[in-house]
Amino acid sequence: KDIIACGFDPKKTFIFSDFEYMGGAFYENVVKVGRCVTFNQTKGIFGFEGNTHIAKVAFPPVQAAPSFPTSFPHMFGDRKDIRCLIPCAIDQDPYFRMTRDVAPRIGYQKPALIESSFFPALQGDNGKMSASNQTSAVFVSDTPKQIKTKINKYAFSGGQSTVEEHREKGANLKVDVPYKYLGFFLEDDERLQQIGQEYSSGRMLTGEIKAILIEVLQKLVADHQEARGKVTDEIIDQFMSVRNFEFEELYK
Repeated sequence: KDIIACGFDPKKTFIFSDFEYMGGAFYENVVKVGRCVTFNQTKGIFGFEGNTHIAKVAFPPVQAAPSFPTSFPHMFGDRKDIRCLIPCAIDQDPYFRMTRDVAPRIGYQKPALIESSFFPALQGDNGKMSASNQTSAVFVSDTPKQIKTKINKYAFSGGQSTVEEHREKGANLKVDVPYKYLGFFLEDDERLQQIGQEYSSGRMLTGEIKAILIEVLQKLVADHQEARGKVTDEIIDQFMSVRNFEFEELYK
């Protein structure tokens, strides 16, 4: 529901689960990739060892298969000349480096990657986001009050210890989490630049930039929750149904 709520068009989007979709042409590509990569290679790429369970060892070809158009015959037929663009985080890079190496050997074009910028935990670069740690991030299920509390209490500040010192030295934008978050979520680039100048010079205080971020996040999360509330089981089934796509219509 959260994915669909981001605004995807069912006429151009197929969402699938490996558990339900695996088989046929998709599984053929899984096997083709698996035949091209040795266990010794996976040890070098992924750090697998002798005590790594075989399900983990078998997963890289499954991750690679969606890169190839014939894995989705209901969308692309038997065409092999369609290149895949993969937006992903840096931790997924080894899978698709492997895929790029294998692709020409099994008759496909190499997929291209867009790797996302690092998004820090509320505690800063030394922290780690985790669903088990509710204070490590702002979640799309959070209430406005929870968002306000998390930002005010846990968002790491690059500001100085005292108001006087902050007015003199300004904030360190390189480590300041509220400023980094605004870099992702504030649509107005000119305003972001202005905030950065004011904050780094000491004219803006930590509480002020946190208040700006709270307002931005509360609206963003509220809008997402409203959109998610409109996603019914029938809409999910529509996105996940194996259906024919009109190729020309798909790329308008």
